[in-house]
Amino acid sequence: MSLTGQPAAAAPLTGTYTLSPTQVDTTFSVKVLAGKPITGVFKTVSGKMTLDQNRPEMSRVSVTVNLASVETGSDKVTGFLKSSSMFDVVNHPVAVFKSTRVRMTGDRSAEVEGDLTLRGKTLRTKLAVQLTEMESNGSIGFEVSGGFFRSFYGMNVGQPIYADKVNLKISGTGRRS
Repeated sequence: MSLTGQPAAAAPLTGTYTLSPTQVDTTFSVKVLAGKPITGVFKTVSGKMTLDQNRPEMSRVSVTVNLASVETGSDKVTGFLKSSSMFDVVNHPVAVFKSTRVRMTGDRSAEVEGDLTLRGKTLRTKLAVQLTEMESNGSIGFEVSGGFFRSFYGMNVGQPIYADKVNLKISGTGRRS
């Protein structure tokens, strides 16, 4: 069986897909001790997926996040996240994720391991990916969940009041290129 649950010979998924900022929603949350979590979005996320239905382990994903596009609904919190204490967007304007390994966990789900570069530091992380829809027009829907520990990237300001783990939820549509 394949990524779609169809016979592998059909191979409708194999190809390269563009991830456009208008087609990708990236949200995050950080728990707060005795309070509501801090939540926000990254408005400018782009990248590409190269899927190989017959050999899923050969599939690859690369994503770039414009960190200056962060929004939280509070100018004060958004400004703090952009500051040198957190994302340091002046010196490190983007975060980049590049997959190094894809392991199928179901017909439409996979664990994607890769390198996350943030604030000039590259560390390994894992994401859970679920394919949600495959359209005849060459687009593919997906949902991603995962996260990272901000202290690993030198963003430990406010701990333990603000949790170390940043939880990510990403959904979107890739268009066949």
